[in-house]
Amino acid sequence: MATPKIACIAIIGKKNSPLLVSTFTRSRDRLAFHFLIHTTLDIFASRLPAKTNGDSDFGLLYSVDEGLALYGWLTNTGIKFVIAVETPSGDSASAPVGLREGEMKGVFRALQTAYIRLVCNPFYDNDESGPIESKRFLGEVEKIAVGWTPSVVA
Repeated sequence: MATPKIACIAIIGKKNSPLLVSTFTRSRDRLAFHFLIHTTLDIFASRLPAKTNGDSDFGLLYSVDEGLALYGWLTNTGIKFVIAVETPSGDSASAPVGLREGEMKGVFRALQTAYIRLVCNPFYDNDESGPIESKRFLGEVEKIAVGWTPSVVA
């Protein structure tokens, strides 16, 4: 059975500009992930009026194909986190693999905590005019992505 892994983590600013797009797979190129992340903005906008319970977790935004799904999280300040989860295609006879409800919440919380540490740094210029270039933050994002192990539902 193939284990899902994080293929991409993206942070989108208040003005819908990409602040970070980090990829952790070779199955798709970075431009494809830029396109996929951009398409999630419509889903955030359409679900936003219905989000009245105060939960930041948007859950599954959409599945691209059998091997890639995008999940979303919205902060109180309007920053959007998108995580693409890839299920490597292995044995076609194996049962489909899925994630449990709320499986991504821990990843999003860790990512939000790392982002809060970044923007609370008095030396960080938080104008959202360009991509995030902090080596420490990029290292934390990579650690979150590589260290994630899901509990899988077969």
